[in-house]
Amino acid sequence: MWGSLPYERYLFFNILVGEGGDGIEHKGSTVLIASRWSTRNESDYRDWLGLVAHEFFHAWNVKRLRPIELGPFDYENEVYTRSLWIAEGVTSYYAWLLVSRAGLATREQTLAEITLSIRALQNTPGRLVQPLELASFDAWIKHYRPDENSPNVAISYYTKGAIVGLLLDARIRRLTNGARSLDDMMREAYRRYSGERGYTPAQFRAVANGVAGSDLGDFFRRALETTEELDYTEMLDWYGLRFRPADSTRKAWLGLVTGESDGRLLVTRLVRGRPAYGSGVAPGDELIAIDSFRVTVDELDERLSRHQPGDSITLTVARRESLHRYRVALGSEPADRWSLEVRPDATAEQKRRLAALLGREE
Repeated sequence: MWGSLPYERYLFFNILVGEGGDGIEHKGSTVLIASRWSTRNESDYRDWLGLVAHEFFHAWNVKRLRPIELGPFDYENEVYTRSLWIAEGVTSYYAWLLVSRAGLATREQTLAEITLSIRALQNTPGRLVQPLELASFDAWIKHYRPDENSPNVAISYYTKGAIVGLLLDARIRRLTNGARSLDDMMREAYRRYSGERGYTPAQFRAVANGVAGSDLGDFFRRALETTEELDYTEMLDWYGLRFRPADSTRKAWLGLVTGESDGRLLVTRLVRGRPAYGSGVAPGDELIAIDSFRVTVDELDERLSRHQPGDSITLTVARRESLHRYRVALGSEPADRWSLEVRPDATAEQKRRLAALLGREE
């Protein structure tokens, strides 16, 4: 994609652990932390390939082409930039594409990966509170110091940045009738600003305008500076995609995020807009009973299945060695509105455009 290699030798240090995974980029190498079980099933293996692609892409995007604030890098103090959505989000977008273009994921598998990010963003209330550039600027105090309320007030610049990359790519392709793409834009930005120079947000936007042959100012303002909902219409139409029609079946829903600790059923998070939010239940509470009958970790879903949306129940929780009771009106479990698929009536031209993006025919 880039047209050249910026190193003489590149090393992948793959450190195997029991569970989990992460990575960090360097100029001529990357350190990957991966589960030793990652190759046991296809889905986990593709996740690992995505991690490899992400960190390898950083050899160009971040280690050479970087926001101006990130160099020379100050390792003693926090470094603030509004461009982490480019450094990390766009890199995450290309991780999807590179695994597909390498022939290591099918079209449906890649669309499923993109779906996970769209679904995560659209189900995060913080998207209506924190703009994308601010999520980048606040990384030191928000992203790297999350708490139980983070989803209500913040977003991930990785997640939304990747989706904005997807939408920006489709915008450039449409404006140029498929002649140019985000690939061309990243190469041009690399030509102008890699090395010691670095780019400002305004310079990155100017490169996009030049490659697209159009003023993208309103697109960037809405996507980066406001909390307006992202508009997927153009992207869906260009590639012949749609969001799969939602299942009309609805289950009673409490909306609590729970976890287990030493056999105890604990409330770990309350998400704004869900039934239990504002009821009085708090993160850290141990959920003891529903309607005065004991509930265990394994019984919660089954107990809720006995109710209908709109039913009112009483939750008994333990907090700091005292019992509290709260009434909650159950809601309807939200339908999945965000599963990407190829439209049944997609034209041959739309399918060709999608194949050009993913680097593979189906």
